[in-house]
Amino acid sequence: MKKMILFIFALLACHAGYAQYFCTIEGAELHYVNYDEAGQSVSNETAVVGYVGRDGNNLSAAYVNKIVTNKLKGNTSYTRFDWNYDGNQTVCVEDLGFGPYIDSDSDPAKYNTAARAAMQEELKFKGDNSLILKRNAKAGESMPDRSYSLIVNMLKNEITLSGATYMGEERISTTAGKFDCIKISYLKRTKVLLKTTTHRINEWYAEGIGLVKSESFDMKGKPAGKTLLVKIVK
Repeated sequence: MKKMILFIFALLACHAGYAQYFCTIEGAELHYVNYDEAGQSVSNETAVVGYVGRDGNNLSAAYVNKIVTNKLKGNTSYTRFDWNYDGNQTVCVEDLGFGPYIDSDSDPAKYNTAARAAMQEELKFKGDNSLILKRNAKAGESMPDRSYSLIVNMLKNEITLSGATYMGEERISTTAGKFDCIKISYLKRTKVLLKTTTHRINEWYAEGIGLVKSESFDMKGKPAGKTLLVKIVK
């Protein structure tokens, strides 16, 4: 019973505040499982809310995500997501320089604006990898296309996100609870050298939480992977 009360408190705490699509409780943990195309678990991911700030109508937070890949040596990696809400829309940007910075054995506490700029230059990052979620978006409403590029393992990766559309609201149930979500769908095209791969991505976001579920499919409709929120811990 005590664990259940704590779980409910953590869930409500993450929802406290504005109508933003991210958690605003510093130290809260969102636990995910990532699955492959066959439905097998391939990694566990924990997003820790490491920073929350308020400036007038703007609300911001940073998630630091730790990904532990199953059955793989040197299996731990990191990334970071920066969130902002201005009272009308939520903007999420994955900081693609954070993981390489941590991999270089640099001090996470010293990762600042200058360090980020240096990592982006090293990765030759260009473009826009932001995600924008509007309040009260209607089903069928389109979202702007985005594209960006960077160097990964000495190879140039070019990513294009296109045809994004709001699909309406849907309730999603996982082991973490039941969530009223906004669903979006888009095409993700990744080009590395002469090879291009395109997937259909469906994602569900809940206010006060962020990502609850993500599914990807190849262009023939076959599953290519899935991510699920499985637990919330304060």
